[in-house]
Amino acid sequence: MLTSSRALAAAVFVSFVLAGTAGGVVAERIQHGGARGVAVDVYSSGVAVFDLRGTEPAVRRLLTGPSGLTFGCLHAHFARGVWHTGEYTLSGRFARRLRFRWNRVVGPYDGCELGGLYGHRWWDAWGTRNAVEIWLTVSGRHFFNDRAAARDLAYFVRSGRVQRIRLSANPLRGLQAFARRYPGRVVQVPSSNTRVAKDVIGFWVGRRTIVFTVSSSTGRRLFVVAKRGTLKLPAKNLGDLAFVF
Repeated sequence: MLTSSRALAAAVFVSFVLAGTAGGVVAERIQHGGARGVAVDVYSSGVAVFDLRGTEPAVRRLLTGPSGLTFGCLHAHFARGVWHTGEYTLSGRFARRLRFRWNRVVGPYDGCELGGLYGHRWWDAWGTRNAVEIWLTVSGRHFFNDRAAARDLAYFVRSGRVQRIRLSANPLRGLQAFARRYPGRVVQVPSSNTRVAKDVIGFWVGRRTIVFTVSSSTGRRLFVVAKRGTLKLPAKNLGDLAFVF
């Protein structure tokens, strides 16, 4: 019984201690989550430890490329119709465990993630999500879902072909040809505020502007307004979700 008690006490103690914390400071685990075979533990010190031992094979292939990977955690806050985030990311190599720490940043986090270092184009094989997205709060889940939709829109609007169409004298004809090439994926909509189905890019061409839009699985409508004949984007509601130009 004494041996069992000591073992239990040791197990409890280990759950509160993060190996490698500066000065051997005891840190309590405050969050735990997992996705795609990767688990993460977040401690009160702000440190997050990723356990990659059970990583799914498809994800492992994305994270073991020659350029390495990125990993980190984030805070996400939705206010006045847009997301505001603090995304803290380190680079590294695939390992059994990865330890994340960012100076003066502490948990709880809304999510943690890992991504491979490969370029993105619209409608490519990599998709619009990072290889591993672990949401730790409801805000984190909504953020990851909205970001995936926003990236789809941003990749489309900033693609070389669409930029050339935006600069052309007849963008409607160019976008209609795009829609014929990707039926059901790219559609013309009847008004500038039309809501499209999930995984669909909608476009509306007016006298002075072009509106591009998508819908997130959360139900949010995301849009980018482009000024015809230029690369100017006078309005959008992507916030910190995706970069578009």
